[in-house]
Amino acid sequence: MSSDPAATPNANGATPKGSRIISRLLPPAIRLWLHTQLDHIEGLEFAIDGKDRQILGGYLPKVTVAAHQAVYQGLHVSQVAVSAADIRVNLPQVLRGKALRLLQPFPVDGQVTVLAADLRASLGSPLLGQGLRDVLKQLLAGAVSPQQVPLDRWLEGEAVADVDIALATDRLTLRWAGHRAGQDSLKLTTALAIQEGRWLHLRRPVATVTTAPGDTSPPIALDDMAFDLGPEVDIRQLAVTPAGIDLVGMVRVIPAD
Repeated sequence: MSSDPAATPNANGATPKGSRIISRLLPPAIRLWLHTQLDHIEGLEFAIDGKDRQILGGYLPKVTVAAHQAVYQGLHVSQVAVSAADIRVNLPQVLRGKALRLLQPFPVDGQVTVLAADLRASLGSPLLGQGLRDVLKQLLAGAVSPQQVPLDRWLEGEAVADVDIALATDRLTLRWAGHRAGQDSLKLTTALAIQEGRWLHLRRPVATVTTAPGDTSPPIALDDMAFDLGPEVDIRQLAVTPAGIDLVGMVRVIPAD
């Protein structure tokens, strides 16, 4: 995969004719658009497949993208390797110096790797922080008494900063430390699975509360829970290992209004 489409050969090993137009106009616009969508990105490489006639009309049959250390709204990802097809952009306006815009939805298919370190680095993001609070509230509400698990203590904003994430084969563990050293801690362990491409399932979740050194509650079995990731998502594979989480699937990109 190359960041210079003009240097990308076809199946016969020849450079496509007329690729000078593509290499001169589109890569800077695509790079700028990607950087406006992301907080940070490193090692960006991409290649554009298509004839000049198609591309000059604003149609990109296929684009492949690879990058590492990408950050989107505070969420960190170590590796990204994806391809997108049937993309329509406002290339005539780009030729007149306008910013690149997407004109219709298109599918993005590929693999994303999120390491354990990425998850820890993402804990301060509003998306993940609020998500953890919502998950904890839904899992524990009604399942335990306030005396067992003082929910307010773990749902405060500063408590999110005290959470740690650990991964094991097919399982994820969240551990909330007390606000002061040696105080209460809460541990939540759950298996993760994908069903029907769009439903993220928390399976066999178990909570454990430590109220003092050596004083740990018996494991509290909680009900399974599922979250709908939306109709634009189709995840074919989710693998959790001690090193990280690998996702393989498709997301349909919807242009901003």
